[in-house]
Amino acid sequence: MNIGILTVHGFGFHPNGRLQTAAGTAGHKTQLINPYQLICSLEKQYPGMGGLFPGSASAEAAFGIKPTSNPAALIGDISNKPVSNGAVPAVTKPAGNPDDLLKSRISGDLPDVVMPRQGALMGEYGFVVLRQFQAMGIPLVNTLEGVTIARHQFITLQTLSAEGIRVPDSCFVTRFDGFFAAIDQLGGYPVIVKQPFGMGGDGVVKIDDRPGAETCVANLLDPVKGLVVQRFFPPKARVDARVLVIGGRVAGAMQLTPAPNDFRTNIHQYGQAKRVDPPKAWADMAVSAARACALDIAGIDMMVEKEGLPHVVEVNYSPGFRGLEAATGKDIAKKIIAHVLSVAENKKR
Repeated sequence: MNIGILTVHGFGFHPNGRLQTAAGTAGHKTQLINPYQLICSLEKQYPGMGGLFPGSASAEAAFGIKPTSNPAALIGDISNKPVSNGAVPAVTKPAGNPDDLLKSRISGDLPDVVMPRQGALMGEYGFVVLRQFQAMGIPLVNTLEGVTIARHQFITLQTLSAEGIRVPDSCFVTRFDGFFAAIDQLGGYPVIVKQPFGMGGDGVVKIDDRPGAETCVANLLDPVKGLVVQRFFPPKARVDARVLVIGGRVAGAMQLTPAPNDFRTNIHQYGQAKRVDPPKAWADMAVSAARACALDIAGIDMMVEKEGLPHVVEVNYSPGFRGLEAATGKDIAKKIIAHVLSVAENKKR
């Protein structure tokens, strides 16, 4: 089976390399798909996919495209024969039932299943590409719905709250006045400020006073994108955990400790991790959070107050797992690939 990974990174990027190894061990192929090197086409009402940069190494890596002097050919000809010059195969027009379109792709290097792995920085064209794969009958793990929810931190919190899952007190603001009103509503300083599309602890700051707040607004507040303002949990008064959910089950969990003089526990920010067997309340909440966000694979970040009340802080649809594999000794990549293959096989039936 051919597993596509939607990403702008190469196989040297830890998750991509590990997923390639796990898939290869199971006898399957992986290919990296850079959405910005593709053309999505609609011809005679049928969706197709081609490479944007003919003959370039990056385009060839995207979908096995061979050099050609005819860029138009890369979009594809909706016919019952492969595109000339070795370009990426297009969708064929079915002779009978239109539903057969989903099964009528010419054999070639199109993926059997696609894993969106761009994280919170997924651009609008990434969503176009995902929808195109969906229209071509290629399953996504995670789904378009799940990626859309988890990409935006406040939409994630809205979704969780609507399902009765505990989240930190939070506000979403787009203006200077709203920013300071949110701080008052949350009980004053200190507060945590996050960019809605940040990941790995980047773009997360702790605000202790008015001067710091004014600096934050001046540097971070984009009235188009907004900011998330949250209640602050002091590190000494909480336990942080990352719980990985795959296919509705907990695949592994680790407790996180922030680096000295930092409040963030992200591994990317030099936080420390150790294996933890999550209590049933944590595990149940993590599984419920993944389900609420329509995610098959999800990294659930939790803060647990000393009195034992867990809150879901973030949900990641393309979680890294270097730290989790190191902390738990588990082969997380193997578990992810096994689930992705299961989804693809079920789609074929």
